[in-house]
Amino acid sequence: MKIAKALLTSSLITAALLTGCADSKNSSEIKVGDVTIDLDDVQKEYSQNKEFLKNYLIETPKPVNAMSVYIPGGNIVVEHSGDDQSGLALRYKVFADSEETLKEVDEHIGSVSEIKDNVLEIKLVEAQTNEDLESWLEKNIPDCRIEYDTYITVPEYVTDYRTKCGVGNISFTEMSGSFTADVSVGNITFSDNEITGPSVIKCNTGNIQMNGNTYKAKTDISAETGNIHFCLPLNGSDGADISVKADTGNIQLTGIKNYEVKSEEKKSNSQSLSIEVENCNIGFAVDNGEIKIDKE
Repeated sequence: MKIAKALLTSSLITAALLTGCADSKNSSEIKVGDVTIDLDDVQKEYSQNKEFLKNYLIETPKPVNAMSVYIPGGNIVVEHSGDDQSGLALRYKVFADSEETLKEVDEHIGSVSEIKDNVLEIKLVEAQTNEDLESWLEKNIPDCRIEYDTYITVPEYVTDYRTKCGVGNISFTEMSGSFTADVSVGNITFSDNEITGPSVIKCNTGNIQMNGNTYKAKTDISAETGNIHFCLPLNGSDGADISVKADTGNIQLTGIKNYEVKSEEKKSNSQSLSIEVENCNIGFAVDNGEIKIDKE
């Protein structure tokens, strides 16, 4: 089962087509970054579907200060748990052509957690063998599609969040720490967070929303193909070097306040802007698109 069997919206398919490279042997197959997308798989309709839910509690001792998770397709949301346990609520919808296959797929979906060098690693695995779930399904039950909604909670002393999604969305709200949010095809939303450690927020194809955040550490925000909505740093931000870049797409600035323009350059299809605000240095750049400033 290829990673692209997670459901895509038509806009994401269109964006993938604009930047992907069609396989010479199969015109329906394209690559976006390291993700292979078979449009026949994405658009295939199955006669049966059913939703399932599994919950996991994970003991998370205080030396653990980071968490890591990869989801092949679907959504990732991370919040605080309020205690010394982490939790994984895994809601998923299975699509297939028979009730028997739906049940079989559900029986094989599981999750394990490991602590390595104070990093809590959360993985999707085959329930009996602990083999990587995506690989196992590809070999054993390839004719199905699974859409995951992954809700993760961690103690407040976990302050380094490492999230990666093949096809889907990542969302962080009211968190504090160092962030890695990496999406191959999909969207990333950051709202009301405090970035206190080096952070990387990127997607190959899709849009990024950065709303009402406080920046206190180096932050790199990038989209290869897609738009970036960036609200200028809130009061209380300090000393952060921020890079905001779109290869093909537009960058929209909101939350406008007094800022100092350090440099600005505009060519036919590209544009760059460097400013200082709230004691943060911010560099904006688009290779094919424009930087829009909302002054209202």
